[in-house]
Amino acid sequence: MSQTIIITGASSGIGKATAELFAERQWQVFSFSRKPGVHNHPNIQNLVVDISNPDSIQTAIQTVYKRVGRLDAIVNNAGFGAFGAFETSKHEERMSMFQINVFGLMNVIQKSLPYLRQQKFGTIVNVSSIGGLITYPLFSVYHSTKWAVEGFSESLHFELKPFGIKVKIIEPGATKSKFNSESMQEYKSQEIVEYADYVSKLQETKDKSFEDAIAPEEVALVIWDAVTGSSEKLRYVVGNRRSKTLAKLRKILPTPWFLSFLEKRLNLK
Repeated sequence: MSQTIIITGASSGIGKATAELFAERQWQVFSFSRKPGVHNHPNIQNLVVDISNPDSIQTAIQTVYKRVGRLDAIVNNAGFGAFGAFETSKHEERMSMFQINVFGLMNVIQKSLPYLRQQKFGTIVNVSSIGGLITYPLFSVYHSTKWAVEGFSESLHFELKPFGIKVKIIEPGATKSKFNSESMQEYKSQEIVEYADYVSKLQETKDKSFEDAIAPEEVALVIWDAVTGSSEKLRYVVGNRRSKTLAKLRKILPTPWFLSFLEKRLNLK
């Protein structure tokens, strides 16, 4: 029997590349998406699922088990970013981001756990970000969701280990996808103009950081290793040289030094 994986946010970018990679390697892939029919590969089954709705998730997971009777892995990839001064963000915008980036991920896991516990195996992969390790100005709401995913995942890995269930965190740097365009909220306010020059300056820096972004297929390969490998490793940083260097510096430098380094790098001081 072929192995089975659920992937959320599989209609584009990292999710799409991951779905195609696992399908090509003969896994049975279930794509959870709000869009119908996003894949036509024979090993990919498309299910219309709203991950902000626990009932929708429950129905989809029941469908997976009725069709194949097992679940080997889950990749929680669905999510989007946001850029702009926190003061100019709206309550509804912040809530919508947490609803997908954090609570949607939690919903998928919680509805899957009864099945994973019973079968006593499985791997849960949560796609975080290099932004779950370090921060940039004007990404405060986005960073807060990814830091939440980091803490949740690290704690959860203790809880699920006795049941043979692994938890993995993928931390991509800048990746070529719709993240910096279609999947990016922009916080703006006509009343609050004091941030305008600051935002304009950092907008240019942000856009340049995606010029040497890695391909989503590179992240998909790391996800493959996380799912199929025997390592007990929890975190997997993947990105260009800049992203990997920043992640290493975050670990070894005292926080005041690292923050000062970032300010100089971004020409903020």
